[in-house]
Amino acid sequence: MSELTRRQLIGSVGSAAAMTALAPQAFAAGGSTSAGKSFAPVTSSSGAVSAPAGPPYSGYQVEIYLNGLRGVSPKITTNLSRIEAQAAKVLSPQAQKYLLADAGGRGTVRANARAFRKWRIIPLMFRDHAVRDLSTTVVGTQMPAPVLFAPVGRQKLAHPDGELASARAAAGLELTYIHSAKASYSLEDVAAANGAGSRWYELNWPKKGRLDVSLLQRARAALYTHLVITLPSSDPNWKQLRSIREHWDGPILLKGVRTVEDASRAVKHGVQGIVVSSHGGRKGGESSGSLEALPAIARRTGRRLSVLFDSGVRTAPHVFKALALGADAVLVGRPYVFGLALDGQAGVRHVMRTLLAEFDISLGNAGYATHLDLGTASLSTIR
Repeated sequence: MSELTRRQLIGSVGSAAAMTALAPQAFAAGGSTSAGKSFAPVTSSSGAVSAPAGPPYSGYQVEIYLNGLRGVSPKITTNLSRIEAQAAKVLSPQAQKYLLADAGGRGTVRANARAFRKWRIIPLMFRDHAVRDLSTTVVGTQMPAPVLFAPVGRQKLAHPDGELASARAAAGLELTYIHSAKASYSLEDVAAANGAGSRWYELNWPKKGRLDVSLLQRARAALYTHLVITLPSSDPNWKQLRSIREHWDGPILLKGVRTVEDASRAVKHGVQGIVVSSHGGRKGGESSGSLEALPAIARRTGRRLSVLFDSGVRTAPHVFKALALGADAVLVGRPYVFGLALDGQAGVRHVMRTLLAEFDISLGNAGYATHLDLGTASLSTIR
């Protein structure tokens, strides 16, 4: 947890924390929360406080703070800007080469970070934001928050349970999990781990027209509802998209869009959504940060399809800025995999709850009751 977030947390929940420290049974009776739901933390026999996993997401930072008063600290850092360094200490050399931020070259990673740093959040005063609602609907999928698990391959390098643990954590948080085309476990095994959770399937753009129809059939049978097609570095043959459509009757999103021209082509070819993405820095070399392209793409195409964002999202301010610049939702990848490396499924859960808690609090501190009210006026630029 950053020092700024810690101060914000103390300011927003200080009175509740004090009341809990003095009279746990009084606070356990419940309090006001986002979306109007009651917040009733549970105190275990050991004295540890546990908050509900869903909205209000800020409850997780309350839980961490109150447990800290009892001398109980989380196993993993709550400062998500530092979690990569913590995970690097436990990852094997092979895993580091694939999973760390410089796995695809630092150029694009640095460009994405610079793009986020150009923007600052403008807090609004005299606004009612005590009750917040992060829920949304993206490409027909109802979500409790505008955050999805990005497709990350070879997660077994981080932890033996790999994608199984991540898919379970996603289901527990009711967040959508996107299964990677390069996963360590089969799509059926991951679907079983995800259970009744929301899940989408990533498909790499077929090379030389060689579409493996069986993959789409298997994904449909395993109840993956959406197809996320990762675009190739070179120009795709749009005839292949028609072939894919013949074997997939659900929504289709194209991942890897970086220009207004490509976004307009996606509209022309009738897909339901796009993901503005640099593929985790693995493609594009020294290209510009994806966030720089997001506003223009959202303005041109946002009313005709859903625009998602996936490039360098590490912290709650990153989520805030991407949504303010036109994204309908964001995909989070490496942070949850670092949590996986540090503590398996529990680590994934911790990272995503931390991110959502900070976003919930950041949204309120900026004066908003819902992320749907964010826009470019919510930010200022640094020249």
